[in-house]
Parts: sequence; structure tokens; C-alpha cells
Amino acid sequence: MVRERVRLRFSKKGTLRFIGHRDLLNMMERLLRRSGLPVAMSEGFHPKQKVSYVSALALGMASDDEVMEVIFDTEVSVGEILDRLNGVSVEGLHFNSAEILPEVAKKSTAESFLYEIPIPADLDRDWESRLECLLSTKCVEVAKSNGKIVDLKAPLILLRKENDRIILRLASQAGPEAGVREYLSYLGLDDLLFKTIFPCRKETSLL
Repeated sequence: MVRERVRLRFSKKGTLRFIGHRDLLNMMERLLRRSGLPVAMSEGFHPKQKVSYVSALALGMASDDEVMEVIFDTEVSVGEILDRLNGVSVEGLHFNSAEILPEVAKKSTAESFLYEIPIPADLDRDWESRLECLLSTKCVEVAKSNGKIVDLKAPLILLRKENDRIILRLASQAGPEAGVREYLSYLGLDDLLFKTIFPCRKETSLL
């Protein structure tokens, strides 16, 4: 049997930003079945599609670049994979690219994530001075919604103001980590999250 491992990159936008990761997994499972693609299945009493995801996207977050891997039982061309998946996809979900991986390739692992956070132009500009303070401080500890303390500087690779938006690159971390919500909270903008501030994950960089 010929097995083919394919890395897919897809975008999740519009109202789909408000479905959680588990619902996304269920939707992807149905799409793969509807596509008719020869997805490999696990063995045992409850066979599962051989699909894996690089990361879970936070609820409410849009993305231009999510990454998943699918194993197929037979060889399928990149063009056919994209045509079939986009042909049965739903509004807001688009498969941007497919890459056939060599057998020796390691499982995809995230190195960092790039976010773009548009900020309403009519806001009080106090957040800009907080951003400068964050950049000039060695350690900035904040509490997540679950009470765990995280350091905003630990995963921070890039943070800058660009016109009326914030550009943020965070390293992928294991365990409790600071996310977009924690940075907005420090800047005093978390009350506007998903009301007038709608972040988007623009890029997923792999190791």
C-alpha cells in the first residue's frame, strides 16, 4: 500500500472564527469524507482519519494560515486535493496550498505565529505608551483567565505598531503561554476584543 503524507494550509475567516477547535475537527472530518479523497484510517474498533493539526486556534480568532497534515492511502495530486476540498468546503474555510511530504519528513511542528491586530483609530492612545513600556521591560507577568501567571516577554519575538494595527509574532511554547488576549489585556484593550478589535493569525512558521 502506498501512503502519501500531505501538508495542507488553510484559512478560517468570517463567522467561522466563532467555532471552537473541536467543532473545527468535526467539520474537517465531514469535509474529508464528502471530498471522496482516499484518507487513511487508523485500525481498531473505532477507526479515525489520520489527520493532525499543528496548533489549535483560539475561539474568535480568524486565520490566513493554519496547518494540518493528512495521510492518504494512495497517491493523489496536489491539484486534485485542493479542488476536491474547496469544492465541498463551507463559506469562510479555504484550502490555500497542499504539499506532498517526503517519507523522511518529520511531523509538522510550529516555530512561531504572526498576528495582525487592527486597532480602531478613534481610541485613546494610552495603549501606545503601554506598548513602549512592555518593550522596554525585561519581565512582564500577567494572569490568564484561568489564573495562571505567564510572562509576556517569554514568547515575544516581535511587537510593533504599524499605522493603526499591532504586529505581533510569538514563539510556540509548551504549557501555559501568553496569547493575544494577554497582550491586549496589558495594553488595556481586552474589553474591545471581538467587538471592535478582531485579530487575525497571518502566518504559521514551522520548524
